[in-house]
Amino acid sequence: MSGKAEVLSLLFLINKATQDALAAYDNGGHDVPLLSSTDEQLVLALSENMQLKKAVRLLEGACDQLCATLAPPALTMVDRSQGHYAQCLRTILRAGVADVLYDHPVGMHARDLAPLVKIEQGKLSRILRCLATRHCFREVAIDKYAHNRLSLMLRKSNPIMHLADVYLTDIATGGNVLYETITDPRCMNSDDLAKAPVMYAVNGPENEGAMFFDWLRANPDREENFNFGMSGIGILFGSLASLEDFPWKSISTVCDIGSGVGAYAIPLVRQYPNITYTLCDMPATVDQGEELWSSECPDIVQSGRVLFSVLNFLEQAPPPGQDVYYMRAILHSWSDDQAICILKKIRQSMGPTSQFFVHDYVMQHLVRDEDESQQLSVAAPEPMLRNFGAGRMRACNQDMTMLIACNAKERTLQEMSALGYQAGLRVVKVWDLAEACVVQYEIASAS
Repeated sequence: MSGKAEVLSLLFLINKATQDALAAYDNGGHDVPLLSSTDEQLVLALSENMQLKKAVRLLEGACDQLCATLAPPALTMVDRSQGHYAQCLRTILRAGVADVLYDHPVGMHARDLAPLVKIEQGKLSRILRCLATRHCFREVAIDKYAHNRLSLMLRKSNPIMHLADVYLTDIATGGNVLYETITDPRCMNSDDLAKAPVMYAVNGPENEGAMFFDWLRANPDREENFNFGMSGIGILFGSLASLEDFPWKSISTVCDIGSGVGAYAIPLVRQYPNITYTLCDMPATVDQGEELWSSECPDIVQSGRVLFSVLNFLEQAPPPGQDVYYMRAILHSWSDDQAICILKKIRQSMGPTSQFFVHDYVMQHLVRDEDESQQLSVAAPEPMLRNFGAGRMRACNQDMTMLIACNAKERTLQEMSALGYQAGLRVVKVWDLAEACVVQYEIASAS
């Protein structure tokens, strides 16, 4: 295929993805909101709509590939080497700019905003201009800034803000020494969590024993931010209610292992009153979960349809005999040996008909000529990269996050299948939820 033909093919895919996205809004009963909109009812509208998420995956990948194809390479590489946008974003988060601006719907001039957030007027305006250039906030008059639908995500009440703070503060600390860590003979070949780049940066290369989760517990403010931020992962991934054609009406019990506060389970429990949902995590997190559910869903708590259980999944088996066991964004934090240990404890609790769902990013290779049975069935159309390119960039970024924080990784389907096999489980289905996947296991000996 010639360069021009590839560009025309990408334009065709961009148009198709755009039409699919517009149809998703129409089918969901929504007009496409303007970027300038601050209607909070629309901020999370269609966040679990699979038609929209799959259209955006295609659109993101095709648009990025088109720009990379047509632009002079120097422009592209300089843009990608400058991390100033992230640094500006972290500054705005830490200063609480989004919360101050929320009380000023028509916007604030930088001179009025500056003393409230304790940043010099000129520097604040330049930082906001950098963000607004990529549509986060908007400049409504010279040096006067207001919210838009993207910047609303940055308020302290929004878990996406706290998730961004995890990436911009905690993970960035380790990212700054990624090269040093993976080339240092003392840790370059290790998958020990204590030798991950974050711990290398915090405690030095001689540190032994402490890992990222230990560090969080020793820093309660960062642990609280992390726990709230994990609810943001739930917004990205969507809930189990997104599994089309799964017989939820015949399911009585779901056990969520490493559940966090479990906010993402609320849509499923509300939609299916036949389900009793058990949240399993460490004591402090379980306490936070009880507070959240008592506040958000007192009727469900009072009915006994949500239960709370303290569980260390590295050392204990979960409650036995549940219809569905579920782990979201957990296995990616652990080495293969530790992941197998976790899976074996779940296998120990499973009944003959129990199902086990792992909700995670599933990595894809870019080549098209390898054994298709070892890859996800979903693939981007040519001439796009097989894994959707920038349409799956969050998966690649999360893979790097796990390397930096935990010396761990997101896994391919082949790797997830191999882990299950060693724990007595087999993969029976993979659900493509656009942003991430749900891998469904059953006991390997089951017919």
